[in-house]
Amino acid sequence: MSLQVAEGERTDESAERLLGNAHVVVGIPAYNEENAVGSTVLGVQRWADAVVVVDDGSTDRTSAIAEQADVTVLRHERNRGKGAAVRTLFAHARRTDCDALVLLDADGQHDPADIPTLAAPVVEGEADMVIGSRYLADDAGDETPAYRRLGQVVLDYCTSRVTGSDLTDTQSGFRAFSPESLERLSLTTDGMGVESEMIDSATSEGLTITERAIDARYDDLEGQTYNPVKHGLAVMLFLARLLKRRRPVSEER
Repeated sequence: MSLQVAEGERTDESAERLLGNAHVVVGIPAYNEENAVGSTVLGVQRWADAVVVVDDGSTDRTSAIAEQADVTVLRHERNRGKGAAVRTLFAHARRTDCDALVLLDADGQHDPADIPTLAAPVVEGEADMVIGSRYLADDAGDETPAYRRLGQVVLDYCTSRVTGSDLTDTQSGFRAFSPESLERLSLTTDGMGVESEMIDSATSEGLTITERAIDARYDDLEGQTYNPVKHGLAVMLFLARLLKRRRPVSEER
């Protein structure tokens, strides 16, 4: 049975059908996102029981704007990287009695209405990690610029080769996690390789990963959005280190 909400049916009632009385926490890593963090927070509040923003050492008004929305704001004194922000969100979620943690980016590219779709498989015990894929459904409505899509294909291929996974969108920052995965995932990188490291760790731990189709937009984004070239290079360097770290194990076999 599909757990996805049909287009046009994303309402509070449909979310209630999907999630029941589950306690869903939404975490938002943010760095210099004063232009988008406010609208992002307001958008997710409709679908979350609690919202947590990690301001990763921003030099703008990211924290002040998020605090005006009456959500929990955790601040890094200096910019440490997305991986470090995710680890802070994981640590916070472990201290709460949540049934699912949903992560999404602060730049406005993700549709908050997709939160129930991602959280439902976790709440119902069908998956430990759910990745919101921009490419799982028919790509007729895919707004990803061609140069970004090409880079994503390369990163998906390399991540799948290193981790042994078979996924359509390994770099999506829109994900849901079970309480068990919050305890068992081992995240070490501070940087943009965190999405790939999540997959590698989940695979190594025998956790269940699935994907759900999501919407994403790139036109008229108010947020900063990370430079795609720098992002790609950072992920590739991390995957190379990850492969090197794994190599002695394969050689022993």
